[in-house]
Amino acid sequence: MPNGKPGDHPLTDIVVHNATIFGAEIDDKVRQIYSGASPELRSHLAALLYAWPRKNTSFASPVTDTNELSYVLDTLLACVAAQRSQP
Repeated sequence: MPNGKPGDHPLTDIVVHNATIFGAEIDDKVRQIYSGASPELRSHLAALLYAWPRKNTSFASPVTDTNELSYVLDTLLACVAAQRSQP
C-alpha cells in the first residue's frame, strides 16, 4: 500500500515531491492539471499516470511514448480550462 513516500506513485512524486518522472514538459502539464482539477479529475489523472506504459515496471523507468502522453494531458488541460470558465 502506498504511503506517500517518493517512488510510491508518479502523481505524488511529481506534485508532492517535485520529482522529474516523465520529463520537464509533461511533469509541468501534470502540475497544471492537478492544480486546477476537481477531485474526480485528479483521480483520473492518478490512474492515467499509474497505468501509462513504461519500458519496465519501475516508475523511474522512461515511458514508452511521451508524445502520446503529452497529447492526452493536453486534452485534460483543456477540460480543466473549460471547467474554470463555466459560471
